[in-house]
Amino acid sequence: MNQLTQSPVAAAPPAAAQVEPVGRSATGTALLWAAERGIVVFTAALILASVVFVDGFASAVNIADVFHRAAPIGIVAVGMTFVVISGNYLDLSVVAQVATSAVILIGVSNSVSIPVAIALAFAVSVAYGLVNGVAVGYFKANAVIVTLSTTFVGLGLLRWLSGGSIYFGPADGPIESFGDIKLGVVPVSAIVLVLVAIVLGFLLSRTNFGFAVRSFGSNKESTRLSGVNTPLVVVGAFMITAFAATIAGFVLAAYSNTAVSSMSDGYDFGALAAIIIGGTSVFGGRGSVLRTVLGVIFVSVLTNVLVLSGADFGWQQVAIGSLIVLAVSVDALARKVSRT
Repeated sequence: MNQLTQSPVAAAPPAAAQVEPVGRSATGTALLWAAERGIVVFTAALILASVVFVDGFASAVNIADVFHRAAPIGIVAVGMTFVVISGNYLDLSVVAQVATSAVILIGVSNSVSIPVAIALAFAVSVAYGLVNGVAVGYFKANAVIVTLSTTFVGLGLLRWLSGGSIYFGPADGPIESFGDIKLGVVPVSAIVLVLVAIVLGFLLSRTNFGFAVRSFGSNKESTRLSGVNTPLVVVGAFMITAFAATIAGFVLAAYSNTAVSSMSDGYDFGALAAIIIGGTSVFGGRGSVLRTVLGVIFVSVLTNVLVLSGADFGWQQVAIGSLIVLAVSVDALARKVSRT
């Protein structure tokens, strides 16, 4: 019997969540298109405009820098997509998870072998995923409050254990050497992002678990009544986010060959921005890994263009924040129109 179900019959998502209503207005169709697929056109247009009008954007050095900066937060965003689609909004604890895995990889590997350090980091990620998932899935606690709490606890313990120290890996050691690998102008961090996206994209779109995540995000009660073990689905979503955040920490540490407890500050907001701008519904039930990757590319390119244009950091925040408000508004309107 599938562990996701409480009966031998596989659960099906609510029909209303999967079938478009007959007679939808042109406005409703346009809004749904913008919410779900507009990111493809917008990202292509932004990249084209940047290549044509922004000096230095298309240089090999700049493209590599965009990839480097986008990859770790992109890996986090791809994992967190499962939590958002499941209707649990976000996982704030990714900030602590990324920093913890980076500190373990760099700091602990100076005393033990790298495989042992990697295993320890994944063990910590299992703890994060279980605590968050059980609290939200089984005890019905608010995901924002739970993950905010585990962020404080995790970062507090990390800063206490590390003393706030900056850890450095050995020069030309295996970690730094891995971080320096490139395929043309594409760094290994971007390759890792692509591999993670392929695996998680398959998991979300082609497996019973991914089917259950989307169904649960669309209609929690109907999914539960259809026999799906919904608390286990929530735990699974948070576990995937934790594993992705751990991999992101490894990539970030390998890129800089350093680790400190504050190195992932802002990753929660950055990942959520990419997810929402990519077209995944903040209300749950709709979204994809591909859209999240496109959202990551869009945000990274836009930020890079603003930097090259000399825009103040404050204006970068204004631009990204405004896009989030716009994306959420379009999503809300699309949901409203689709139900009428």
